[in-house]
Amino acid sequence: MAMGKNKTGIMAAITAAAEASGAPKDGKTDRAHRSLPKGTIGSVRAGLGGIQEIDTKLILAWGPKDRLDVELTAVNGANTSSSIAELASSIKEAGQQVPVLLRPSKERDGYFEVIYGQRRILACRYLEIPVKALIRTLGDTDALMAKGLENAGRAELSFYERARFAQAILDQNYARSDVCQALAISKNSLSQLERVNRLIPAVVGEAIGAAPSAGRPKWMSLATAFEKGQISEQDALRALADCAPELASDERLDVVIREMSKRGARERSFVVRSPVPGVNVKSSKSALSVSIKRGGDNERFAIWLDKSLDQIIRDSFERFQSENPEG
Repeated sequence: MAMGKNKTGIMAAITAAAEASGAPKDGKTDRAHRSLPKGTIGSVRAGLGGIQEIDTKLILAWGPKDRLDVELTAVNGANTSSSIAELASSIKEAGQQVPVLLRPSKERDGYFEVIYGQRRILACRYLEIPVKALIRTLGDTDALMAKGLENAGRAELSFYERARFAQAILDQNYARSDVCQALAISKNSLSQLERVNRLIPAVVGEAIGAAPSAGRPKWMSLATAFEKGQISEQDALRALADCAPELASDERLDVVIREMSKRGARERSFVVRSPVPGVNVKSSKSALSVSIKRGGDNERFAIWLDKSLDQIIRDSFERFQSENPEG
């Protein structure tokens, strides 16, 4: 399905209920809108096809997660993030300018599932006020496309959040073509997002955060570093643990990038080989060293090598001289 046709279909689905109302103009009726599932209680009335005010306690999470710093649960508010608190402050001052999109829950009568607008819902919950919402009956595929289109149109997701969102969609058994349509991306772009998800440990990505200012190059570079073993999960987490708590996610990503570059430079400056288990030979421009792990199966060999090493080196030096005469 072409993206333009798909978007047209989504927009038609979003506005269908309002156009089909046929309810009294005063909006006073006890019957739920005919487009809603049977049993939906009267918080959605005929004639109220436009924006409605909905109690945030009646809203449930739905679909693939698209944000790292937002998790809609039954109880949010005590540990509200700074970004949600900032949005709440804006809504308190200027009002909620953009409605969220909900659909009636098929599992819990009288409840709604959020298709998009979780941050606005959490901000309103924080303010203890109802959220302004559009309520439409959308199937899973149309709801997914609406969620993706809203994110794409508002350009709110960072590159890494898009990668996580794409993976979350795939994890719910949607086709790759559905992901491409939801995020308005090509198959090649999806492959890049999948590569980032596959190579960068999720725990590292979550510790870094959304990094809204960081684009594809930084994340792809980090993915390649993990693939080549230039940095490990432990290396990255250790570097992040030393960061100040107030450091922004873009700065945390830069910390890991610097650690990656530092370790890559060290690896390029010397070579370590292991001719036999437990013995490492480290070669660099400035030195050559041999180390052996003591204990266990290596202990007897370590003791013998300690006693014999001087003679081994002398014998080796004599051999070197005989094989490389002066001149």
